[in-house]
Amino acid sequence: MSGDGSSGPVLGLVRAVTPDFVRRRYALKFLIVLSVMGLAIGSVGVYATAQITEQTRDRVESEYSGIASQEATIIDQWNERNRQGVRLASNNDVWTADDPATVERAARNLKSDSADITALHVVNGSSEHLDIVASTRFDASATFEGTNREWLADLSFSSLGQVKSSSVYDTESGAVVGFVSPVGGGDHYLVLESSVNALASRFQGAQRAEDGFTQVVNGDGEVLIDERAEESSAEPAALFSTYGDQRARQPIRAALDMPAGSSGVSAQMPAHSGVIDEEYAVGYAPVPITNGPDDWVVLVHAPTGEVFGFVQTVSDFGLVATGVAVLLMGAIGAALGYNTATTIDRLTGKAEQMEAGNLDVTIETGRIDNIGRLYGAFGSMRDALSDQIREAEQARKEAEVSRAEAMEMSDYLQETAEEYSEIMQAGARGDLTQRMEPDGENEAMDRIAEDFNEMLTELEMTTGQLKSFAVQVEEGGRAVQQSAETVRDASEQVAESIQKISDDAYDQKERLRRISEDVDAVAKAIESSGSDGEAVDLDESLRMIREVADLVETAVDLGEETMAESENVAGAAEEQAAELTEVSARAEELVRYAQYLGDGLNNFETEEEHEFVFQTGASDIEDGAGPSGD
Repeated sequence: MSGDGSSGPVLGLVRAVTPDFVRRRYALKFLIVLSVMGLAIGSVGVYATAQITEQTRDRVESEYSGIASQEATIIDQWNERNRQGVRLASNNDVWTADDPATVERAARNLKSDSADITALHVVNGSSEHLDIVASTRFDASATFEGTNREWLADLSFSSLGQVKSSSVYDTESGAVVGFVSPVGGGDHYLVLESSVNALASRFQGAQRAEDGFTQVVNGDGEVLIDERAEESSAEPAALFSTYGDQRARQPIRAALDMPAGSSGVSAQMPAHSGVIDEEYAVGYAPVPITNGPDDWVVLVHAPTGEVFGFVQTVSDFGLVATGVAVLLMGAIGAALGYNTATTIDRLTGKAEQMEAGNLDVTIETGRIDNIGRLYGAFGSMRDALSDQIREAEQARKEAEVSRAEAMEMSDYLQETAEEYSEIMQAGARGDLTQRMEPDGENEAMDRIAEDFNEMLTELEMTTGQLKSFAVQVEEGGRAVQQSAETVRDASEQVAESIQKISDDAYDQKERLRRISEDVDAVAKAIESSGSDGEAVDLDESLRMIREVADLVETAVDLGEETMAESENVAGAAEEQAAELTEVSARAEELVRYAQYLGDGLNNFETEEEHEFVFQTGASDIEDGAGPSGD
């Protein structure tokens, strides 16, 4: 029922098959469980009652079957006692005496010994004709004709001690059973008639059950003995009526099929006017009759309600006890379930009120069981929830204040951000004189303003320095370009002058070479003239001529060296002129770039105090270019 996870697969299956409308209602679940328990207890009670009832019924049937057996034993003992009496009495020689009075007196004495004996007869003759010798009922001259004693027609015996008996027949003294045995070894016979009413008085069917009675019938279903005849509750003529119908005679047939000493019972026989006018039970037992016309069957009757009244009482008591137990359990369970369900419903209502927001609801109960603890837990939960709500309310108020402050801060930040944005946009457009004003409201924004101002100051300074540098670079570039051009022009003039000097030196060299050659020629001519002519003192002249020639040669060599040096200087001047041409081009390009940079930096508005002044200006560059032009 709970989702605590402690349930097993069986409980999970029960939850799966149980409809939700049942699972949502504790009272309905409790009622179903209670009904199942009641059904289980009722089933067990009914089953146990049925078992006890069946056992009791079996015991009662066994007892009633035993009653029939007891009644059969009484009849058998009665028959045997009469048979023994006739057998013993038939051994007396008095029955063959010649004096009828003596025989009659002996018969009366024997009759007086037993109340069951209604008459004693001593007869002689054959089966065709019998004469009464002596009788306690008839005169000596009487006969048995018309007296229901036709059974005496068969008087064949195999021995003197043999006894034959009749069926029940009606006599002047009532219903009797006759016993006959031969006496004296001749054709004399002792006939004893014993009353069945006395036998019926020994039956206890009426004592064992109200409206109960015992009957004895023969194999043809003829009623031979009826316990009710002794009480004048049945007419004697009814004794010899046919017992019931075929259905009612089933116990008779069953008894005749049983061995001696057995018994049985039919617990539910349908009502029959010839037996009992209501459903009845009948116990039966066979009564074998030795040397009689047929066997008997003793039937012990009683209404089923009387026989099995105790069984019914046990069944009713068991069912009532089961019903009472079920009802008691149901009442107690219903009371407990109603009380529990009502308490839970009340707690549910309070929980719903709490859910609706009413935390002032009273959660109290006098119970100390699980429900009481549940109430306590709900009360604690309510108190905790109230505390949490108060804390949440306080937190909400604080949050609202914080939200208001946050909104105010957001507005402030938005306004400040917009202001800062405008300043940044102005800075982006080139106005580097803009500054953010920190207001002390927000440390982060103040830090941003300070950092931005510092950055803008540095950028302004850098931009001013770049402007000054661009101007100075442009001026220096132009000075360098002019100096380079001047030096280049001077270099070109030097190169031309050197070239001219070189050309003059060459010409001078040629002239000196020609002079040297002429001097050599003169010296040779003089030498030739000295060898061929007169001796003339020409040594001094030759020496002087040779000195002149040497000087001319030396001048020629110097001229050549001068020309070589001039060529070197001219080459250097040309190289310097070329380099200066490249420098001039570079300076021109630098001037152009400086102009571009200056034009770009002129878009930024800065203050003059931030402009950078180089320690070395363009004039120094010009001064530095002077030596190169020398």
